[in-house]
Amino acid sequence: MRKVVLVGVPGMNDQEVQSLERYIREEGIEDFVFLGKPVLSREEAKEKLKGADILVTWDQQMDEGLYKELDLMAFCAASTGFDAADIEAATANGVMVTNAKDYCVDEVSAHTVMLLLACGRRLYHVTENVDRGDWSVDGIGSVRRLKGSTVGIFAFGSIARGVAEKLKGFGVRMVSYDPYVDREVMEAYGVEKVGFETLLRESDYITIHSPLTDETRGMFSREALSWTKEGVVIVNTARGAIVDQEELYQMLKRGRIVAAGLDVLLHEPPSEAEKGLLELPNVIVTPHSAYFSDEAQEHQLRITARDVGRIARGERPVNLRNGEVLKSNSQISIHSSQLKG
Repeated sequence: MRKVVLVGVPGMNDQEVQSLERYIREEGIEDFVFLGKPVLSREEAKEKLKGADILVTWDQQMDEGLYKELDLMAFCAASTGFDAADIEAATANGVMVTNAKDYCVDEVSAHTVMLLLACGRRLYHVTENVDRGDWSVDGIGSVRRLKGSTVGIFAFGSIARGVAEKLKGFGVRMVSYDPYVDREVMEAYGVEKVGFETLLRESDYITIHSPLTDETRGMFSREALSWTKEGVVIVNTARGAIVDQEELYQMLKRGRIVAAGLDVLLHEPPSEAEKGLLELPNVIVTPHSAYFSDEAQEHQLRITARDVGRIARGERPVNLRNGEVLKSNSQISIHSSQLKG
């Protein structure tokens, strides 16, 4: 009998919680505990997660010490992102990490293109003019034709590929930086594989689609942003911490970056220090809602429950993010020996 605990899902509504519990129980789980939507403090986690085999969460932050204190089999992220798991610490302690991979590819890729077009066409400015009764394009500044421009796609996973598919009809040149994806894969989508610096220097639009890892955290640093073209548009529907937010703010304020479409911030909801970014007239911010649709919500919960059930039955989860955890070694043999396939 496996104990499954759900906690740390701020923003998940009551109906979603109930549906997720129902789907998990349909997988044969009898011992299910919902500890609440807020993220537990470290001390609370040490106490309340004792005895849990499978943790289901969005944002419950884990680390080496917590994994050593507990005896988890798995950290199941009920989302695309799984950075809260600290995957290196999880692997070192024999804990499987899963996520709800690809449940919202169409939604996030569509949201990305929406933000790109809205920023490129200065939607934030012209709608303000209309609200003031000004039926003109006065003050809109320079707007360049989308056709013939270069769109830089940072990382080339499923969502990025959805963006490339959606942009095909706009007549843009598409380039992408992703050291883990072969050139042939990108070319099949009409995308040119380039280095990171080339992407920054040549793109008129940059869209960010990588997971948040030690490698990508802060990758759009002050130096990296300084390499971008004057008047670039930046769209981020991935994770806020990939971008140096203070430098982004300063460059937007100066007009060096002409506009930004952000579905993610460093802190969500934003801290007091971040509210200046939201108040800039050339920024469109959405509340981490790119994933949202009726179909995606349902898919997200079912994907999560499916892998919880597979783990509980001793089967390999479909969306295992750290497959190396199954390799036989002294740290994780107790867990890997329970898995099939």
